[in-house]
Amino acid sequence: LDAGTSVVKAAIFDTNGNELSRGARSVPITNPQAHLAEENMDEVWVAATEAIQHALQSSSVKADEIIALSATGQGDGTWLIGEDGKPKGPAYLWTDGRAGDIIDGWYADGTVSKQFNISGTGPYAGTTSALLRWRQDNEGEILEGATNLWCKDWIEYNLTGDASTDASDASLAGIDVRNRQWSDEVNAAWGFDERTKRALPPIKRPIDQIGTVTKHAAGVTGLAEGTPVFKGQMDITASSLGVGVARPGDCMAVIGTAGIVTVATDNLGSEILPTDVGWVIPHSPDTWIRALGMNCCTPNLDWFLREFGDPFRREASAQPGEVGLFDYLDANIKDVPIGCGGVIFHGYLAPGGERAPFVKPSARGSFNGITGSHDRWHLLRAVYEGVAFGIRDCLDAIPTQVDTVRMAGGGANSAVWAQIFADVLGRRIIIPAGTEFGAKGAAIVAGVGAGIFNSYAEGADATVNIVREYEPDLRRTAVYDDFFGVYRDIRQATLNSWDALQGAVRKSAALV
Repeated sequence: LDAGTSVVKAAIFDTNGNELSRGARSVPITNPQAHLAEENMDEVWVAATEAIQHALQSSSVKADEIIALSATGQGDGTWLIGEDGKPKGPAYLWTDGRAGDIIDGWYADGTVSKQFNISGTGPYAGTTSALLRWRQDNEGEILEGATNLWCKDWIEYNLTGDASTDASDASLAGIDVRNRQWSDEVNAAWGFDERTKRALPPIKRPIDQIGTVTKHAAGVTGLAEGTPVFKGQMDITASSLGVGVARPGDCMAVIGTAGIVTVATDNLGSEILPTDVGWVIPHSPDTWIRALGMNCCTPNLDWFLREFGDPFRREASAQPGEVGLFDYLDANIKDVPIGCGGVIFHGYLAPGGERAPFVKPSARGSFNGITGSHDRWHLLRAVYEGVAFGIRDCLDAIPTQVDTVRMAGGGANSAVWAQIFADVLGRRIIIPAGTEFGAKGAAIVAGVGAGIFNSYAEGADATVNIVREYEPDLRRTAVYDDFFGVYRDIRQATLNSWDALQGAVRKSAALV
């Protein structure tokens, strides 16, 4: 299972990593205010049951042939259940911005620096720690008798009755990342009271069996009662594993809802770099993932095409033969010069601002460099390049030599965009076979737990295959280096302006 931010997916794999079947169901995100992002927890569980049913019904696999199950899902946010096991209101998502002032305070007063070398986590507005502190300060009564889960944990609770998490999800909230357990010192830094600390669930290993599918869960999903369920990991580490990141030095970039860059390491050293930003996430028993993540990646393109895409759609439909929109865009965007005639796009569209390689809840997206000579194709390519610049901004901040990047997510489906990434990053891009890499990573974890594979590395070797490769054109990379320098200068120069803009927007909203 892969419970993403807007879609819950179920995939069935054989032990060679072949994707046999897939099911998916969408989950609506609600935005009570522009900076808030919530989901109905019961709707997420219903979506999971329907995705599982769809995957089973679309395959020749019988429920009793499934050896094991594991889940991954969107990280961070806060998913509270009560003592009765029912949700205590909606989940607050990782894109939520209500805790922005708390984050600003933690960075200003040194709280983040105080705990960073223990936890390896640089919190942002949607981080569980910030949202739990917001709940503590603003709706403390809801924490009475509550357990805070993460998205995958909530689905697994409904499957098995087990209310726990794993060290990957917990790590972004702040744990002793080397020992992979909750830290009194980190919890004290966040200012958690006893009520909040009691809401933190037990931490189990990803390969631990947490139970079996219950009779009720079997009835609503179509799974066989008694099917073993293993704890699993958050989506960042599961997707990394699903594309083959299993050994030190392996690297992944996810071009999906979020833009996540991960590099595996087996040595955290005495100091975690870069400081106060991104995350160190436990992965295999002897490796960690150093990760930096853009809040908003492919939704930048979705937004642009939603608002300005009608001319592109009309032109695509007028082409002879069956030409899809994205095929049409790929065929024509190559004619736009690199650098888009000087237009640079910053894709900070999430309501919670940005979280890597800097943390700024008030960060907002922008186009710079527009003149009257630019057209919609320049702006479209600027979005493609701006997302690639954001990924490079994250990768360059990690002090590890990376020559090859394994790319996953919707953006990897475009050969043109993949080449733009290779040229912007100046690194070889490889695309693994398949589409559901988070689900594949969860399946590998289940395989290790069930004894099919002896290690994550063995599981990745047995199941991950490469289908496409893109080498950088270093002449283009040299030109992109100049544009990337301007990209970074603009976002550094705009930091204070974002704060002022946010203040003005809130004053304006108060007048309505």
